[in-house]
Amino acid sequence: MEADMTDYIQPKEIEKAREALWKKYQGTSAVKASLFNLVIYTKDNVRKIYFEKIAQQVIRKFPCRIINITEAENGTESYLRTFVSDLQPENNTNSLFCDMTNFEVSGASRNIIPSLVIRHIQEDLPTYFLWADDPSKRDPIAIELKDLATRVVFDSETAESMTAFAKTLLELHEKVECDIGDLNWARLAPWRGLFVQTFNDPEKLKSLRESKDIRITYNMVATEQYCHTKIQATYFGAWIAIKLGWSYESSLGSKDEISFKYKSEHGPVTISILAAKNDQVLPGRILKFESFSIHNEHLLLEKNRQNPLQVKIQHSTSSRCEMPVYYLLDKETAGKSMIHEIYSQGTRGNFIDILKLISLYNSETIC
Repeated sequence: MEADMTDYIQPKEIEKAREALWKKYQGTSAVKASLFNLVIYTKDNVRKIYFEKIAQQVIRKFPCRIINITEAENGTESYLRTFVSDLQPENNTNSLFCDMTNFEVSGASRNIIPSLVIRHIQEDLPTYFLWADDPSKRDPIAIELKDLATRVVFDSETAESMTAFAKTLLELHEKVECDIGDLNWARLAPWRGLFVQTFNDPEKLKSLRESKDIRITYNMVATEQYCHTKIQATYFGAWIAIKLGWSYESSLGSKDEISFKYKSEHGPVTISILAAKNDQVLPGRILKFESFSIHNEHLLLEKNRQNPLQVKIQHSTSSRCEMPVYYLLDKETAGKSMIHEIYSQGTRGNFIDILKLISLYNSETIC
């Protein structure tokens, strides 16, 4: 879908354009349906295509009305361009019909966006708002739109400072009557599920609680769309510390690696975020988890380099080494994290606790 292949229309012509699009499908097996409104805000940059893929993946699971707002990066001139397009699921796997209303804005014209969105969402349906810009900029347009939302999902990849990002989301959680989430937190769902299943074993959980050193290795290979590759590993380390009730003391880091110091009931603990490269894995994804206990026990969860969906799990003590077991992760696709956020109900207490912990971190150690 490219805007320059579509005729621009006046905002007052949107409903007429929607009806014309739907008429093209009448007489076919296409079904027009909408379970909710999905409002996407992004900048006109390399990540724009990624968010279009998210929209395609979402409608494979949930037919919805999509309003897509794209703002020029520089904003040197003022304009509002509008067009309506039909959106088919990626690979056209079903006969759902969903329309997408597109607003391209720049400069002062951005100020009318809230009124246009209000006019074109379906009021009787929930509204999910994907804000693909740094919330710590405190954009007044975003604040106004958040009041319409059932749930606001952010993308911490856009954050200039993860500490500032966490503080801003905590403030929003207090002030705005809607749920909040983050795509990078949702992308950790497979590893969190694996972790819970692994440490359901009392012996392994005891070893984890007695850790003195934890090492989380992430994929540092960046792309134009993903350059803040430490975020998911940072979330993962914070989640582990909170689940185990450890107290944060300090952090120290370089460009690619960070060490977080905690205090547990068994003594000091260091959680290290380490960088490695794997071209077979998406940027920022967890590659390996290791823990070393005060009793010289070692726990390993590691992705297979040739088959990254397979994770090897192994536990060894000073007297024995268990045979490894293997766990299969679900395949990742663009939009899966957004679908997870749509499924989620409420703002999970774990996520808020993690934001509170990250807000304490040295802002110079993470992006």
